[in-house]
Amino acid sequence: MKKILFKIFFYFFIFSFLTQQIGYALISLSEEEEIGKQILQELSSKVEFIQDIELVAYINSIGKELTEKGLSFSPFNFKFYLIKDETFNAFSVPGGYIFINSGIFEDIDSEEELAGIMAHEMAHNLCRHIARRIESIKKMQVAITAATLAAILLGGGKAGETVGIASSAFAETKLLSYSRADEEEADRTGFEILIKAGYSPWGMVSVMEKLSRKSDFAIQLSYRYLLTHPLPQERVSYLINLASKYDPNKSSGSLISTDPYYFKRLTIKANIFSKNSADLILKYREELKTKEDPWIRYSLALSLAQQRFFKDAIIELEEALKELPPRPYFLLDLAEIYFNSGDYENALTILEKVDNYLELQKPFEEIVSLKLQYLKARILAETPKVLQAYEIFNKLKEKNILGNDPYFYFYFGKICSKINKDGEAHFYFGKYFELKGDYKTALFHYKKALSFFSEKDKMYNEIKKIIESLEKRK
Repeated sequence: MKKILFKIFFYFFIFSFLTQQIGYALISLSEEEEIGKQILQELSSKVEFIQDIELVAYINSIGKELTEKGLSFSPFNFKFYLIKDETFNAFSVPGGYIFINSGIFEDIDSEEELAGIMAHEMAHNLCRHIARRIESIKKMQVAITAATLAAILLGGGKAGETVGIASSAFAETKLLSYSRADEEEADRTGFEILIKAGYSPWGMVSVMEKLSRKSDFAIQLSYRYLLTHPLPQERVSYLINLASKYDPNKSSGSLISTDPYYFKRLTIKANIFSKNSADLILKYREELKTKEDPWIRYSLALSLAQQRFFKDAIIELEEALKELPPRPYFLLDLAEIYFNSGDYENALTILEKVDNYLELQKPFEEIVSLKLQYLKARILAETPKVLQAYEIFNKLKEKNILGNDPYFYFYFGKICSKINKDGEAHFYFGKYFELKGDYKTALFHYKKALSFFSEKDKMYNEIKKIIESLEKRK
């Protein structure tokens, strides 16, 4: 992460130097978008994004609520990404790119707390705080500039590493650490977004109070969020004062899920994705020796599945299901384990039970239905019924919840290639690489896709526009 911050810093330094020469006071929105794409590209080569369709859909669903209901107007098309990292952190970069570490789930207790963090990061973008930070780099000391350039010239080795750490620390402080005025403005704007979207602002207060209690030990406890978002006690008091003016009767109830078990399950999944599942297996087995708890057994089952001990995972999950609340999403977990083990027949049988349950229990969480259809399509794609998988993916695409998830398009591309829809396959592979920040490979696939379509085809003009946009980046 330090190397990423260093490269971001260098990019901002060069950009700010150029803008200084031509006299711009603040970068334009299109320039912010370009910076955001550069950072996405850099992050994609250094970090791992969570692939779990349910967690990705969950944060994107919250983001959609905050964007569509909480904002009257936005210059940005907000995009949300979930990074596989056990540290507590979230950050926004120019252009409406919001990144959340999966480790955040370990310390939050509700969807409203998560929405509070997301709204706050959106507010930093809307208030263009980082854009202002870029301008401030013009005033940096010559010594720091020299250290930065030295780190680039030295490249690897101890000397380069040492200089890189020093300059990246400066970059984090200078670029990503917000002032008290920035934070208060983001708090006010974030509160407005939450209230308009139908969320209670007390979720933001709650999570910030938790963080405030840990602020003195931020580095030791891996709370990187506190290094860039100062949380003095006065600010917590300010947040409480803002929330106390909120009328709870005006809430429109925008929670994606009102089921507390569902949120608890997602936090467990995020925790398992964040950490070493082999270590977790040992931990949960030790805990079960002293305390029989279906949630611990459920956690053990998912950890075993992560390590590809599918037979043991199925045994543990079936045992846990005897005591866990009767919810269809637990059966989805079981079906997914069967699918990953290659037992497609049992996986489809379980999904059929879930489908019948959802028909009887309408309405249910949209994300659960989405996960059901997605998993069903992934299974069908491994059988002779690939056309059915293609039809399901087309319907899922129309829902637009997974529009920023690269892995959705990767699997869609694979399905298209199996049924000889080569133009569409290359198009979706192009989307995959574009969303991953690999624009060169994305451009290759888009150009290949274009060769399969005529000007009369619906996709032709869409692909052509994307190619023109990517070629401008050269």
